[in-house]
Amino acid sequence: MEDLLIVKDLYEPISKSDIPTGVIESEWKILNRKGVATIWQCVDISILQHVTSDTNAYELWYKLSVLYERKNALNKTSLMRKIVRLKYIDGESIVVHISAFMGLVNQLASMKFPLDEAMQAISLLCTLPNSWENLIVSFST
Repeated sequence: MEDLLIVKDLYEPISKSDIPTGVIESEWKILNRKGVATIWQCVDISILQHVTSDTNAYELWYKLSVLYERKNALNKTSLMRKIVRLKYIDGESIVVHISAFMGLVNQLASMKFPLDEAMQAISLLCTLPNSWENLIVSFST
């Protein structure tokens, strides 16, 4: 979400609580409102109901950071469980499966809980069904 705000030139409202020197107040209000709206679009519906009354991007960002940092251990556990439970079904797109797997790995890495390459390879191989046994054995040796 932070990267999206940077790309859209909306990072300033979440990094400064007051109007910066040289910025017109009306422009700051618009920038702040755009920041809030962008954040709302990225927030899960279960969290959104708790933050829709926040209209200050800086305060909203702080509130979400505290909320998500508190849940960080739970989120790591949840993501690890998703990786362990992820299963490829024969006939489906392997590209989609690998993309889903890498999405989970990247989320863990963004939480400062990266899986090294060997662990990623082992975990990915564990998601494959028995019909892929020859490939699994050949990579495991």
